Amino acid sequence: MPDGRLAVGVPASPFADHFHIDRRSEFLVFESRDDGDSWQESDDPTIPYNWPGQNPRERYDRFADVMSDGSYLCAGSVGWQTWPAGRKEEAERLGVNTRPHQLDADTINVGGHKMFVQRSTDKGKTWTRREWRIPGFGEFQVHQVPKGGRLADGTILISCYGNEVDAAGPSCSFVWRSTDDGKTFRLIPMGSHAAAGHTNETTFLEVAPGRILALSRTDLGWRNVWSKHSGDLVQRWSDDKGLTWTYPLQADFWGYPAHLLMLSDGRVLCSYGHRREPFGVRAILSHDGGETWDLDNIIVLRDDGGTPNEMRPDKTRGGGDLGYPVSTQLADGSILTVYYITETDGVTHALSCRWEV
Repeated sequence: MPDGRLAVGVPASPFADHFHIDRRSEFLVFESRDDGDSWQESDDPTIPYNWPGQNPRERYDRFADVMSDGSYLCAGSVGWQTWPAGRKEEAERLGVNTRPHQLDADTINVGGHKMFVQRSTDKGKTWTRREWRIPGFGEFQVHQVPKGGRLADGTILISCYGNEVDAAGPSCSFVWRSTDDGKTFRLIPMGSHAAAGHTNETTFLEVAPGRILALSRTDLGWRNVWSKHSGDLVQRWSDDKGLTWTYPLQADFWGYPAHLLMLSDGRVLCSYGHRREPFGVRAILSHDGGETWDLDNIIVLRDDGGTPNEMRPDKTRGGGDLGYPVSTQLADGSILTVYYITETDGVTHALSCRWEV
């Protein structure tokens, strides 16, 4: 935050997987005034995580920041929604994916298929909102967007991806991009999609003025998400502020999803989940803007994951559901990384780790 506080948003859900986060789920916001040593729940309206959304997912999978004119801007994907089961045929006509609701047979979960932008010019008292439907996709989602979603010149880059109407089909990655403080947005494809290994969750970093490094997770489709072939990271570059992109190249290290951070000394830090034995959270450094990575000095923050959440009916899977780290550098040069993991008690926790490089 501008005043030095740290803020995190944590979804608390009575469900065993991400597809069932709905209005019955809680979204808790915590702040720290001591560089992450302690955290207190907060409803402070100046914290972007506290700005409203239609459902809990919309409050953390989005871009949210104060624009140069002082207005509050949120932009992202509508996310999974809960509909009455009687609207299933309507969802099928729209070509969006559906899943049964875990707790309520009278409702269904409907894949998010829209992007939205909402703005407040009175410090969050009232909001205007616009939505756009994305044709041809059964699901359309935004990856985690910390404040690194803005370039030095103010350009907003929001990483998003869609799955075709058949959820097992290829996923395709895009950029939701604005050059005018969020007044207008354009959806930009990140080059060739299906031939690029089914890329989805992507993290961006401006490594030089106008030059963007992107690391993308790859999957063969949700039905194969736990297979040994899933989770390779690929790198892409843009030299025109995210308008066009190079063809992806496989990264030198394995793990997903990833987060990129430029350190004060110019090194690039990539923190990522490691969803293979030993399960956990790792980090790696680049000394040349992401061209090469220090493979001899991979940093292991956790290696004790692998326990499935106790709510999962099938305990043989879900142990690798961990990670999604986001890192920031504190004033003293240390790193604070926030992530989630299921510990041996079978409960999925949000945790932070403070460490030094």
